[in-house]
Amino acid sequence: MRVDVHAHLFPALYLDLLDDLRGDGGAGTQGVRALGGGDSERELRLRLAAMDAVGVDVQLLSTCPQGPYTGDPTASVEAARCANIALAHIVEQYPERLRALATLPLPHILASVDELNRAMEQDGMPGAAVGTSILGRPLSHPDFDPLFAALNRRKAVLFVHPVGDAVGSPLMQSAKLGPVIGDAAEVSTAILQLFQAGITVKYPGIRIIAPHMGGYLPFLIQRLDRYRDWYLPKDAPSAGQLMRGIAYDTANPLPAALRLTAEVVGAERLLLGTDYPFEQGSSLRDHIEYILAAGLSDDQAKMIVDTNAADYL
Repeated sequence: MRVDVHAHLFPALYLDLLDDLRGDGGAGTQGVRALGGGDSERELRLRLAAMDAVGVDVQLLSTCPQGPYTGDPTASVEAARCANIALAHIVEQYPERLRALATLPLPHILASVDELNRAMEQDGMPGAAVGTSILGRPLSHPDFDPLFAALNRRKAVLFVHPVGDAVGSPLMQSAKLGPVIGDAAEVSTAILQLFQAGITVKYPGIRIIAPHMGGYLPFLIQRLDRYRDWYLPKDAPSAGQLMRGIAYDTANPLPAALRLTAEVVGAERLLLGTDYPFEQGSSLRDHIEYILAAGLSDDQAKMIVDTNAADYL
């Protein structure tokens, strides 16, 4: 079964709530609205047609990077619940084609644990999607520990997606490099911070997915291992060992990058991801076909495209 673990859907009512929440006149949601990744009947038909065109059986949906992160707990909970109810309704309409990850009202931890439990129990969601940081706070912050404990108890999926802040770098943002290198920096930083805090060791039941092949991490594996004593606790496993404990999606359509990542973490840790609807048309097809033409063995390529994600989920 061909499962795409990196796909986005933005319910219109949820985006409307975010506009009210942020008070920016819709500037923050304008880009994703223009993508055509909403929940209208027309957009859902186009989505299913696009999936059919590239042989994707199931998409795993999330609302990232449009997170309901705010200091107002009531507003955050309302928005997260709105997103999850909308996604659950869509999955109910297309149970053989679509699944969804929960949106959580972070940084409000107890409310997020409650919503995670509700979404998994009532809506059948396999886990949650969260930003690489929450209002400037790293995911590795001790305040988030109860959420990781809840995810671990349920052996839940945790998809860690960039929020678009380029790791808070004004240099990247002023140079318009956020989408170019900032997203990869966010993923790399967030995953390394989780390793530093021992999250993946303490909570081994969480099925973490790092998008875009883990940002820079596979490329820097020699440096990460060589300087491990600089940034990891002395009793921590090596960076290479830690990296092989999570999964990575393939939304980085460069054959050499795929070969490198397969060598570093193992082909079995690579899950098909396309980043739909940010990638559409010929680009969507490239995100799948490049895997089959990357020079991996036929068994490895088929595993990545057609079986790893279904097995992981």
